[in-house]
Amino acid sequence: MIIAIGGGEVSQNQTYEIDKFIVESSRKEKPNFLFIPTASKDAEPYIKTINALYQSLGCKTDTLYLSDVEVKREEVNQKIECADIIYVGGGNTAYMMKVWKEYAVDKALLRAYKSGKVLAGLSAGSICWFIAGHSDSEFIEDIENPKHKWVKGLGIIPYLHCPHYDEPERAGFDEFYSGQVADAIAIENQVAVIWDDYEFNVIKSNPLKKAYRLSWSDTGLNKTVLS
Repeated sequence: MIIAIGGGEVSQNQTYEIDKFIVESSRKEKPNFLFIPTASKDAEPYIKTINALYQSLGCKTDTLYLSDVEVKREEVNQKIECADIIYVGGGNTAYMMKVWKEYAVDKALLRAYKSGKVLAGLSAGSICWFIAGHSDSEFIEDIENPKHKWVKGLGIIPYLHCPHYDEPERAGFDEFYSGQVADAIAIENQVAVIWDDYEFNVIKSNPLKKAYRLSWSDTGLNKTVLS
């Protein structure tokens, strides 16, 4: 099962109902929770926020550090194998995918999915499960004339993806997506799409927010609300 969260401020409990669902989905009394904060370059305040929240929800928490540290692949594999829930944090998707390849985290996460672990994440941590996602990595890197770009994910969910779909910076996604062959899933903040047994379900911490399925045909853009 994958729970892909469009966005929301975790520190303000904006995703709390979704976070509770993630823990319940493990069906364990005290699940082992692993946070992978690579996209934020292992930002310590973010790690503290996530771990405090999931400890309060009854988890035993651990963190996989991959930025500015030397880590052995065996340790990476061991942490992922020991986890019941794996949650990927937001930030710079392009940086995260590059680091993951160095440590074969991508392969370990594919194995984790096949073994039935609960996988989740927000923003970059949502994009990573799809074929590719609408990424603001160039804006985060502070390069000249930044543009949104596709960043390739693990491809477990066979769709393209846009997180934060209700934010002004993502308003151009429909045009950006134009002409693509694969359908796309666009998720607003405080909404998560659950990918389970090749079917989509939706969970919300704000009932007014939505998730959409987009596709292109001869007649142009088609958009339907996921429920």
